[in-house]
Amino acid sequence: MSTNEILLCNFGGPTKEEEVKPFLFRIFNDPLVIKIRSDFFRKMLANRISKKRAPESAHEYAEIGFSPINKMTQIQADQLQALMRKTHPNTDVHVVNRYTPPFASEVVPKLKFDGGRLFIITMYPHFCHSTVATSVREVDIALRDRFNDAEVDSTRVYSWWHNHRYLDYTRRQVHAKVLEVIADRPEGPITVMFSAHGIPKRYRTKGDPYVSESTGHFNEVRRGVIESLKEEGHDTSRIHWILCFQSRATREEWTRPYTDETIDELGKSRGGHLLIFPMSFTSDHIETLYEMDVTYKTQALEAGFESYHRVPGANDDMEFTECLADILRAHGF
Repeated sequence: MSTNEILLCNFGGPTKEEEVKPFLFRIFNDPLVIKIRSDFFRKMLANRISKKRAPESAHEYAEIGFSPINKMTQIQADQLQALMRKTHPNTDVHVVNRYTPPFASEVVPKLKFDGGRLFIITMYPHFCHSTVATSVREVDIALRDRFNDAEVDSTRVYSWWHNHRYLDYTRRQVHAKVLEVIADRPEGPITVMFSAHGIPKRYRTKGDPYVSESTGHFNEVRRGVIESLKEEGHDTSRIHWILCFQSRATREEWTRPYTDETIDELGKSRGGHLLIFPMSFTSDHIETLYEMDVTYKTQALEAGFESYHRVPGANDDMEFTECLADILRAHGF
């Protein structure tokens, strides 16, 4: 019986100090992240940026015990494989990271390709050239290296934030945490801030759909949570909802509003309680465990918020695995 192969693609992250600089170099040398036509100048820039940022980044990674994203992605792959094998026994799920091993160039040569189908799904809910496209591009390069111009029966799963099961999952994530804040903090305004990883503004103006998809996801979850809160008899007038973008990495203008600036503004003007939902991240990593849980928490409390809360990442949640399975079935698995 032929084998169906699933590639679960994610960002990757350093698991020890000596991996930090090569990790940063690969990011900034990626032509879909730093869009410079000249390979020579992009490599030179990546060398300079990674060398400059490595010490601070290594410190931050050390503070969180280094990145758990590789471990969590592997757990998701193992859970997804067990789940899909219930209906398709000959199913193998493999992790492919973009910036730390295992790379597509290491995984694709080991796939069986014995007549089954290949499914490529990224761990990013929203399409972005700097995450989804670059991950799939690396798989395509590895496939080309193995098969030259031969046709490979494959399905690429992009942009799955609007999958009904996943939308319901994220609504329940936010709803549950909002209820906790309401119960713990019965007085004062509440700000629910959806924070997504930003992209340079010029990428958006050139057609990258990431911001539009993030906005759609934000509005769908907000609408669903507000409806549920009203049905439960809660006063939703004390809750302010906003979508922001974090993790600016270059000096040029990125998508606004910026998370850090908005925290300062709302801390001073509204105060009360801040709840952050890391909407574009499915695994905890440096942007959640350090940028949100350390930097933004300290900033929020200093800016005037009385309390700080965060919706946890999906990580190894089996309900999230079931979402991935449903997304794959919707694409013909």
